[in-house]
Amino acid sequence: MTADNGRLPQAKNLKVLVADDTASNRGMLEVFLRKLGFTAIMAVDGKEAVARYEAEKPDMVLMDVMMPVMDGFEATRSIRRLQEGNWVPVVMLSALSNDSDIAAGLDAGADDYLVKPISFAVFAAKMRTVSRQLMMQRAVVESLEQIRAISDAVIDGLITIDEHGVMHSCNRAACAQFGYGPTELIGKNVSMLMPEPHQSSHDGYIMRYLETGVTRMVGKIRQVIGRRKSGALFPLEIGVTDIKLPDRHLFVGVMRDVTERERQARERAETRARLERLYAEQEREQELARMIMERQIHADWLKDPRVQYSVAATTRFSGDLVMLARSPGGRTFAMLADATGHGLAAAISVLPILSLFYTEVARDVSLAKLVTAINTQLRGGLPVGRFVGAALFCLSADASEVELWVGGVPEVLLLDQNGGIVRRFASDHVPLGITDSDEDTARTESFPVDPGQQILAYSDGLIEAHRSDGEEFGPECLEQALAASHAEQRVEAVRQALEAHLEGESHHDDVSMLLLTCVPWSEAVEAIPAN
Repeated sequence: MTADNGRLPQAKNLKVLVADDTASNRGMLEVFLRKLGFTAIMAVDGKEAVARYEAEKPDMVLMDVMMPVMDGFEATRSIRRLQEGNWVPVVMLSALSNDSDIAAGLDAGADDYLVKPISFAVFAAKMRTVSRQLMMQRAVVESLEQIRAISDAVIDGLITIDEHGVMHSCNRAACAQFGYGPTELIGKNVSMLMPEPHQSSHDGYIMRYLETGVTRMVGKIRQVIGRRKSGALFPLEIGVTDIKLPDRHLFVGVMRDVTERERQARERAETRARLERLYAEQEREQELARMIMERQIHADWLKDPRVQYSVAATTRFSGDLVMLARSPGGRTFAMLADATGHGLAAAISVLPILSLFYTEVARDVSLAKLVTAINTQLRGGLPVGRFVGAALFCLSADASEVELWVGGVPEVLLLDQNGGIVRRFASDHVPLGITDSDEDTARTESFPVDPGQQILAYSDGLIEAHRSDGEEFGPECLEQALAASHAEQRVEAVRQALEAHLEGESHHDDVSMLLLTCVPWSEAVEAIPAN
């Protein structure tokens, strides 16, 4: 169908090369082409036609058969050699109309044939047909180029093979994976990309699949070994899809080079194994350290029926420590220590004072001298930035008086038998190990106590323990738990209240408590039998 002015809608911007040695024929064809909307390029013989074709790159060619210098057959063959894959329709024009002449023109590479003389109606119909074919061919080429561009943009390799294993297409990624160029792969058997024994057996795999439908690869993702052009082998992840066409099968393989992934997996496995060895070694070392510390602590003293205590570590080791010992004179010494940080490093910080505490108590020294000895030991042994907060108290043999030293831990509480707070003793010293020992460093406070009253010391990890919403356990929750508990179960009641507050979450610092009931040792043994 033509437009109202006789032009072909698809003829816009199309250039037509006309080769004819007769001027009148060239003139007529130029008029016809201009009327139909084409741009005409003229040549007077076959040689000029080839030259004009190279220079002008026309969209179509109208080629006379009989011309001087170079005839239409030879010119058509030359033009076909110059096309480089781009289809340019060539229509032969000749007064020769027998079958052999037409066949000769088509054999030379022509796409159609017009017999002279040519009427405008027939010429317009022929040009309409050829133009439509050209537009359709260009649309197909454009679609294929888009598909090829998309395929080349995919990071995975794509290879298409037929039922004989012959490769029909491959994208840029596939070429890069195997080290081949496209022309080295197209038309070759895909088995060239495999090592033995798969290389020799691959065609048999395809045949068995086509005969039985039983698959090892189709519809699955598997890891296989690929073979590069260099002969190097590499791990390859591949998924194969079977495309069933009316007359044949095509198989599309999507491939990914997993060399880097395998390397990373090996590194992760090696790192995991190394960490497991280090962890096991650390566990052995920490177990040894724990045994050493347990040997240093006289745990039997903590079985005193007047004592309640709890030490909960954030890691395997606690930087908090509770100790108890009775002197030859019948006084009871107790100490709660909280070293900087937590874990093994914090535990090591308090290790030097373990034997010293028991040694000095066995010498029946005063509390002030005990504080001085411990501070001097820590001052000389701990590195800068490490120190130990502590509460030390000494209950007289008749349980009528308590002597107290507090430095770097929360306030110590004096409780009545109902858990109410009788008195608070705030920290009035810096932690142990920071300053040199002097008279002020060892200053203690003494106060009378009534029978059944209790002294409670605890670390800051108790009141600072908080949930993920930031709400701390705090002094208020502590005092509520104390008031709601029985005298014999106060520490356990506080521990349970802390667990309830945290709602299953872990505390972020070591938590320790030490409570001593103010009754003489002899009465305690009679009133509260030891376990």
